[in-house]
Amino acid sequence: MAPLSKWCVVANTPVTDLTPLSHHTDLGDLQVYHRGPEGAALPDAPSVTLDVRTLTPGPYAPATAFTSTLCIDAEAVTVRVSALNEDPVYYAANRLRGRFAYFTDLLLAPLVLPALGLDVELTGDPPAHGHGTLLRGVDRLRHGSVSRTRRGRTGWLTETADEHDPLSDFHTPHRDDPSAAGEAQLDALTAEIARIHTTAPNGTRYATLLSGGIDSGTVTYLAVTGGLPVTPYSVATPWGDELDDAAELCAELGVDLKPVHVTEDEIIASIPEAVRWLGSVDSETVEVALTATSVHRLAAVPADRVLLTGYGSDLINAGLYRPYRHRDELIAQVLAAVDRTRLSNELSNRMPLAYGTTVHHPFWSWPVMRVALETAPECKVREGREKFHLRTAMAARVPRPIAWRRKIAVHHGGGLQQGVARRLEKETGVPRRDLLYRACFAELLERAADGELEPVDPWPILERAVRRVRAR
Repeated sequence: MAPLSKWCVVANTPVTDLTPLSHHTDLGDLQVYHRGPEGAALPDAPSVTLDVRTLTPGPYAPATAFTSTLCIDAEAVTVRVSALNEDPVYYAANRLRGRFAYFTDLLLAPLVLPALGLDVELTGDPPAHGHGTLLRGVDRLRHGSVSRTRRGRTGWLTETADEHDPLSDFHTPHRDDPSAAGEAQLDALTAEIARIHTTAPNGTRYATLLSGGIDSGTVTYLAVTGGLPVTPYSVATPWGDELDDAAELCAELGVDLKPVHVTEDEIIASIPEAVRWLGSVDSETVEVALTATSVHRLAAVPADRVLLTGYGSDLINAGLYRPYRHRDELIAQVLAAVDRTRLSNELSNRMPLAYGTTVHHPFWSWPVMRVALETAPECKVREGREKFHLRTAMAARVPRPIAWRRKIAVHHGGGLQQGVARRLEKETGVPRRDLLYRACFAELLERAADGELEPVDPWPILERAVRRVRAR
C-alpha cells in the first residue's frame, strides 16, 4: 500500500495549494486544512481539539504532560506539546504581514510558506538549537510547551509558556538493586502492553520486530506470555541477521518466527522515505530508521497487525561501560540521549499513520521510562554488560543464554550502518552520508512544492541527490 501523509495546518490566511489535498474549514479568521485517518474529518465549526499523535478530533480528557493537542477556536489556536515530543508541530510567521501558520508535517513548508509571504530556503547547517529545523523561518515547538496565538485589538498575539520538564526529576536515581529494578521495569512493561491490548479493538492481532537482543526479546516474551496473539518478525539484511537468535526465543515461547529478508537495494531505496518522515539528515538517525522504513515500504508486516517494538530501551536503559566514568556522568548520558530523541522524530507516528498501521514502543511509554530513569547506572551497566538489570530479571524467565546473549545490532549501527556507508561512499565519492540525506530532503521539497508529498519512486530522488553531492 502506498503511503498517504496525514496532517493538519492552521493559518490566518488561505493556503490555496492545500485545498485540493485536504478537508478545508473556514473558521472566520482561521483557515484549517486537515487530512486525517479515514473517518476522522474535523467538524465545520469552531472549538475543535485535535490529538496531534493520531490527528483525530476530540473531546479528550484534560491535557497531561504526555499528550500533544491542537485546540482551534474562532479567534485563537492553542498548541500543547508533549514532554516527550514524539510528533512535532511546526510554526512559521511573517510578522510584517501579520500572517502565521501551525502545521504538523515539515514537508508542507513549500506549500505553506509562500502563502505567508515567506521564501522556502534550506538552512546551510544542522539546526543550531532544539527548536530549529532544516528550513529557514520554520521552528519546531518546544517539548513541554503551550503556545497560544489569539486575535487581539491590534492583530494576532502569540504567547508561549514552558511547563515543568519531567526529565529534570531524575538526576538522583534511587533504584540501586539490579534484580528489583529489573523486576519493576518488567512490571511496568507488562502493564503497558496490557493497556495497549485493552484499548485495542476486539480481535486485534499483534506483531513484534524481534532481533537477538534483550529489548525486542523482552517485549515479545511479555506479549506472548500475556496472552496476546503475536507473530514475531525478524529482519535479515546482506550485512547480517539474527534469525537464529530470534528463533531460539520463539522456540522457547512456542511461536513461529517470520523472517523478513531485505536486499541492499531495498534498504537503500528506503532512504528518501526515512528522510521524508524524519525531517532530519543526521546520519545515525536516518540509518537507525532504515529497518522500520523498509518494513513499512515492503508491507513486510500485515497492516492489520499492531506492531510492538523494543525501540527506546537503548536510550533509557543503556550506558557505555567505562569504569572510570563518574556516576553523574552516566546519569547525564542517559538523560541527554532521551532529550535528543525528543527532537529526532525517530519514534514519531507519522510514517505508521501514513501507511494506515498502528505501532507502539512500550519502552517509550512514561511509566516504563520513569522506572528506568529511577534506576541507578551501576544497575544498568555492570560486569562489562549493558542492561544488566533487565537481563537479570529476564534470566529468571528464559534460559540464561537468551537473556545474556551479546547482541550485534543490525538496526542500530553495526552491519547495516557500515554497509550503507560503504554503498553511499561508492555512489557519491565522499564519506559524509549526511550530504546525500540533505540532498534527498532538497529533492523532496521540490516535489512537495508541486503537491507530491509522498515519494512514489525513490530511485529518481536518489539519483538526483547523488548528482547534487557529486557537483559540490
